[in-house]
Amino acid sequence: MLAALATTSGGVLASAAVSTRPWEASPYGPAASSHAPASGPAGTSPARPRAVTPARDVAVVVLDSMTPAVVAPGTDLTITGSVTAPLTGPLTGPTVRVVRGEVVVNQRAALDGWASGRTAASGATIDTTTLPGVAAGQTRAFTATIPWRQLRSDDAFAAVPISVEVVQQGATEPTGTTRTFVAWNGRKEYLPLKVATVLPLTLDPDVGLFSRDDTTRETAWQRAIGTDSRVERILTGTRGRPVTLAVDPAVLGTSAAGGQGGNSPTPTGTPTGPSTSTGTPSRGGTTPGATTPGATTSGASSGTPAPTGTTGSTGTAPTSTPTGGQPTQSPATQAIARLGDALRSQLAGHDLWALPYADADIAATVGTAPANALVRDLVTRAAGLGQRLEQPVRSDIVWPVDGLLPAGREQGIRTLLSTTPVKKPAGIVVNAAAVTKATAYTPTARRVATGGTRLLAYDPRLSALLPRRSDPSPVLSTQRYLAETLVLLGERAGTQRSVLVTAPRSYDPDGAGLASFLAATASAPWLEPVDAASLLTDDGSDKAEVQTRPTSAVASAAARPVLDAGRLRQMAEQRDTLLSVSSVLRDGAQFERTYRDVLDELASARWRDRPGSWGSLASSVARDVRAATSAIRVVPRTSTINLLAENGTLRITLENGLDYTVEGIRLRLVPDNPRIRVVAQPDPISIGPGSRTNVPVEVAAVAAGRAQIRAFLTTADGTMIGSPATIPVSANPLDGAIYWVGGVLAGLVLLAGVLRAVFRGTSRVDEIADIEAVTAAHQTLGDADDRDRH
Repeated sequence: MLAALATTSGGVLASAAVSTRPWEASPYGPAASSHAPASGPAGTSPARPRAVTPARDVAVVVLDSMTPAVVAPGTDLTITGSVTAPLTGPLTGPTVRVVRGEVVVNQRAALDGWASGRTAASGATIDTTTLPGVAAGQTRAFTATIPWRQLRSDDAFAAVPISVEVVQQGATEPTGTTRTFVAWNGRKEYLPLKVATVLPLTLDPDVGLFSRDDTTRETAWQRAIGTDSRVERILTGTRGRPVTLAVDPAVLGTSAAGGQGGNSPTPTGTPTGPSTSTGTPSRGGTTPGATTPGATTSGASSGTPAPTGTTGSTGTAPTSTPTGGQPTQSPATQAIARLGDALRSQLAGHDLWALPYADADIAATVGTAPANALVRDLVTRAAGLGQRLEQPVRSDIVWPVDGLLPAGREQGIRTLLSTTPVKKPAGIVVNAAAVTKATAYTPTARRVATGGTRLLAYDPRLSALLPRRSDPSPVLSTQRYLAETLVLLGERAGTQRSVLVTAPRSYDPDGAGLASFLAATASAPWLEPVDAASLLTDDGSDKAEVQTRPTSAVASAAARPVLDAGRLRQMAEQRDTLLSVSSVLRDGAQFERTYRDVLDELASARWRDRPGSWGSLASSVARDVRAATSAIRVVPRTSTINLLAENGTLRITLENGLDYTVEGIRLRLVPDNPRIRVVAQPDPISIGPGSRTNVPVEVAAVAAGRAQIRAFLTTADGTMIGSPATIPVSANPLDGAIYWVGGVLAGLVLLAGVLRAVFRGTSRVDEIADIEAVTAAHQTLGDADDRDRH
């Protein structure tokens, strides 16, 4: 696409740089407001005055308007513009002249030759305007009026090449020039071309959109969808025009009503609220890992406190969680919600398609992992856009960002969509060059793939002419577009055909400039604007043509993908992990939104333009997922639990570091050898946000020795979540042996007594004849001894 062209007397062309990325500065200085009134259908006018950067050695000629955009018999052409003198010197007595080129423009190659300057600018001068002197680096406006007879053609319609030149006083060769075309329409001898236009409405690859810092995040969203944003300028330019918008649902941000997109509570935070666990809270109670009588503990627990909020640069947005209530949104999140709701109201009345949520990179996915669960879910989420906008939205038209259709992609798209509500694609948007061999004429936009899927083939040349914010004015784009369509029409003027025009994902227009462009092109009688979805079906003689193999390789319309099989697999695993955690939380849906919003963004095609930003965001997401899953954990121990009985109760400490209540989680204990047996696994457990609980588990010691008990958490379906721990146990089941030995000894003593009683012999006492006399004699002797001592 051409911007302002300047040439020296030697014919060397200088082209003003055209930015194709929204974050690149325009060479024409900062843009003014996009709310300037657009021109009517009679002609093309500038969206706003733009500061022109002077060239060093040549004058710069910028066209501000050409009215009317289409010249017909009886209507003269008025051209307004400006001349900027070179930095090296002034323009003395300059004259602006309009030259009609002699070249016949009836092929696209001829268009290229004239616009690029390869074709000589010989021809008749049809108008001259003398200007006062212009100082070096300064700008002066001009107006030129050309009678229609100077532009007429014997053909019914034609693209007339003209050159607007500035010539120094006394010189013959121009010191600056701009080339363009005049659209001539003498009479209607054609079937109009049906033209459909589709513009994407997506976010920029800006990690600030997902920052934890409120100011950074709010500023990024204001820049993305707020006043004078790229998105807002597209909406301004297409208001009231038959243009289809392909909307990424994520562009709406977070909804004040809790819709999809946006940011929610922080993943981890300072524990708040009381415990609601089914066990005994550890705070002020039993030491983590303690046992009931029958077991003793040596050493101390190694349990760690609940995790606190992280401070990384990207991730989910912080909020506060009131006790016993839902997390409240931060002021920044509320501001973003208002931006999204305002954008929703601006979309009312537009013809809309839904891109997969986050504009998931379908092209990269179907080539490596067409059954990827995460991307498939993003396709499913797009189906809800119509409900949020409360208007019809098509979600069954697939638009790969690269515009290609290599072997296997059609089937890959079918596979991806097969288990979604979409089921199958109604159509695929592709670059016409990618499905067309070289022909003498341009085929219709209605195509069909070899597998039977309808294709919407966009014209890359016309698509490249959509006006951009970096253009000095939309005039050159508009007039070149009209000339291109006239050449296209002339290929088969009596054949009914259709044309599709699209913009890249990063399309950045000036709102008023785009409105002016659309108004001017809509005024062309040989162009009939139609709904893009109408190209999915045949229309009279305009029937879909089967795709053909291109003669040469076609370049991708986007940068290299950042997604590959390994990254897609990792993202799907992270998604499954978050779903598992959310299944055991009381407010699982809120938790899922908190974490998955950023994870889903990693699948976006927008990161092709900034792969380094993808890496930064992916690292942040990985940290958040690890923090979320490890926040629910079994507190590990470094000490050994001594089990001194055959049966005992272990108390296992669980910790919930999330700001969400855990419900229905299962604790499972698995010994590493048969010395220890778990009598019964615990019932489902609940733990309050930021709390700990001790869970009693009955175990039995089968044999003496050491054992390691692996303790882990699962969901109801057995999926492991959280962080497990190993509980060391020393089993010393001595009680039974002691009882057996004691019983045997007691029995032996009793048996010995019985045997002695049965088999005892005669006692010496029994042999004394008069025991009483002997006893009395001993007593008398004892009394005598006592008297002698006294």
